Amino acid sequence: MNRAVKIIILIFSALLISGFVMWDVPRNTLALFMEKETIKKTAHSYLDAEMKKDSRRVYALLAPSSSYKRTHSYENYLQDIKENLPLSMNDYKIIRIYKLRDNDNKENYPAVDKFVQVEVEVTFADSAPNSIFNYSFTFLKEKGRWYKG
Repeated sequence: MNRAVKIIILIFSALLISGFVMWDVPRNTLALFMEKETIKKTAHSYLDAEMKKDSRRVYALLAPSSSYKRTHSYENYLQDIKENLPLSMNDYKIIRIYKLRDNDNKENYPAVDKFVQVEVEVTFADSAPNSIFNYSFTFLKEKGRWYKG
């Protein structure tokens, strides 16, 4: 290989590598591939806790930096669910995990590293037999752990 071809290959490789480092889309696509199972496990833990009405587990899986958790103690949370009687989940199915992105709003969410969307189909105990509701929940990563946003 002559010298010019080696230089072109080196420049192209450097541009490609810097593109992956600097551009969020390919970097976050790779990160989603790497973290998808962990995100799915957290989403299942949260949704299973909701189904079982395990309020302690649900509260523990809420992001520490979420506005709700910052303003509501566990006792406040128990009072809220007692007063508002949330619907009982009968079943759920995670449809997809998508749109992993960096936190571009560090001013309002300084503890958050990343956000991701988890699309879920839910049926409720009191709904019509074939009623399926589609939700997109936000999960976020703080200090290396995933939480429900």
